[in-house]
Amino acid sequence: MTPSEKGDGSDASLILGQLWHLVGSVLDEVEPSLEALGMSPKAFFLLVEVAEHPFPAELARKLFLPPPTVTYLVKQLEGKGYLARRAEAGDLRRFRLVLTPEGLEALRKAEAAFTAIAGERAGRVAPEDMVVFHRVVKRLLPARGEEP
Repeated sequence: MTPSEKGDGSDASLILGQLWHLVGSVLDEVEPSLEALGMSPKAFFLLVEVAEHPFPAELARKLFLPPPTVTYLVKQLEGKGYLARRAEAGDLRRFRLVLTPEGLEALRKAEAAFTAIAGERAGRVAPEDMVVFHRVVKRLLPARGEEP
């Protein structure tokens, strides 16, 4: 019997598959709320990251997206008034992205939609298990400063 047949959680590919399914199902459920705000899930995650990673190339690496996709998303979000470009001091060829007040408000609403959905799902799990789950997920992520 293989670990995945035992269902004991020791098969990494099974766990990753289940996490992939979880993320996909949450995104499916939150998508109407995001669409009402004029954004896709990718655009939402770009807004989440832009404060810490204000340069398009950084966003592409952080979000595992091709640079042309980031360029497309940035233009979309600029068109909605959610993002603005600011010239980088000392290098006028380079710009940083900043959230506008409208972008902050849209992000707040989108985060509330995610929180409602994730909160309902987290309510199915004991609080102490959620603490352990969060700790384990953090350990599995690349360390700060490491390449993703």
